Amino acid sequence: MFSQSDIENIYTTKVKLPESYFKKYERSIISRTCEISRNYCVMDFIEWTKKIEIEHLACTSDSDPELEYITYKKKTVLPYPPCDLHVLSEYYTDHFDFFLFSQTLEHLYNPFEAVKQIQSALKVGGYVFTSVPTLNVPHNTPIHFNGFTPMGLAMLFKTAGFEIVEIGQWGNYDYIEKLWKTHTWPTYNDLEKDGVVLNEERNVCQCWILARKV
Repeated sequence: MFSQSDIENIYTTKVKLPESYFKKYERSIISRTCEISRNYCVMDFIEWTKKIEIEHLACTSDSDPELEYITYKKKTVLPYPPCDLHVLSEYYTDHFDFFLFSQTLEHLYNPFEAVKQIQSALKVGGYVFTSVPTLNVPHNTPIHFNGFTPMGLAMLFKTAGFEIVEIGQWGNYDYIEKLWKTHTWPTYNDLEKDGVVLNEERNVCQCWILARKV
């Protein structure tokens, strides 16, 4: 159980980001054609993981852009579906050093159980990284169940027994408007104005987390 002071401490130390964070990448770009939030997510991922040594990596997609920017000795791909993250520890326990499952939480009917299963599948000291929409248009229905605010993502991982290392977020009103009008995911080219794409703290659309099993 978490007290009110516990929750406030998690918010102020991990979730509430400084003003400088929201300007850090506004003139940076990884890809002009991919969904824009993945640019910000990948840039945080690069910075957060550059000193992590990984022996055995697990991921749910062999095409995640984060894979290009991380070094590992062995990789196991567990695509969801057909691999069921809700029963992962039946097959893997204390097994992986790093678990990457971006853009998957919204498709899990019991995200808490899946995160607990990932925690069991990691070695002590192992890391997990995921990104998830805060808001999104329905896709892959009926296997689309939820979204997460940055604070909701933090509490999910804390409740599952993880230590929060970093949390990031991105969004802006222009993205939200285009998303709801077109039901397609805007790219950098759709949002860039004079070389800038804004990250507006109060218009969060996506968030991501790096957490560690202690």
